[in-house]
Amino acid sequence: MKLPDHLAARTIVTIATQRSGTKAFAQSLNGGALVRSAYEIFLPNNPVSSLTRAWAAHLGAHPDFGFSQDEMTAFLDDYFIRLHDTIDRDWLHFDVMYDNLGVLSTLWTYPIGLPWRNFLMGYMRARGFLVLHLVREDILECFASNIIAQTRNLYHTDKDISAREEAPIALDPERALHYVLPVARTRELVREAFRGNKRCIELTYPHFIADDHVAPDAVAKVAQGLGLDAEAAAGLFGPIRMRQTAPDKRRLISNYDEVAAHIAPALARLAEPRGSRW
Repeated sequence: MKLPDHLAARTIVTIATQRSGTKAFAQSLNGGALVRSAYEIFLPNNPVSSLTRAWAAHLGAHPDFGFSQDEMTAFLDDYFIRLHDTIDRDWLHFDVMYDNLGVLSTLWTYPIGLPWRNFLMGYMRARGFLVLHLVREDILECFASNIIAQTRNLYHTDKDISAREEAPIALDPERALHYVLPVARTRELVREAFRGNKRCIELTYPHFIADDHVAPDAVAKVAQGLGLDAEAAAGLFGPIRMRQTAPDKRRLISNYDEVAAHIAPALARLAEPRGSRW
């Protein structure tokens, strides 16, 4: 059964890389009155709904599954119909990380990263989901945040820990380079895949957060994307309990500027114009 248009129109997906404010954004949606967020649906242990578990069960029940575009689309349609049935609000939200985008693909797929050949993003476009692309412009901050979180074994917190004393951490420049380049490429791939799509909104982290709420301009953009008036938009988001775990990266990373200089030439080459396309 095809995902009905009225459900597709009430489906919101956040696309982002890790450490870009996705959890705070989803938490704020759940704190409002209109949207239910399922957070990251590709996590096998997601307590709301796991697309990964559903996919495994579907393949087990259909041993002759052919991985065609029609079969894959039908599976996703059924999954989102069922997920909408389980939520207690009109709008459904979920997260897809950059490194989830290649998980689902048809059998006949070229091993190249062209945006229009990505099955999952093509499905989102075709169904008309509202796509929220959360971007952290300085990708090195994502890497540094990840390393700090691993070192502390603390990825999210509702306490202010910004001033606590800690030994500085030295980043590996080459490891940083291998982290930021795929993220940068995927960010541009997402932008290209949804270029000109009126159902795609880009928000920048941490600027879409103001103190413990989603910033007013971000609220207005999302509300417009959902077709909500100002009165309804007031119930879209609730408070954000999460706090930044490491707002001052240069205090915690002893060689931040050195690593930034190391990766800058490679990032600059990625940003160079590619010339005409055919």
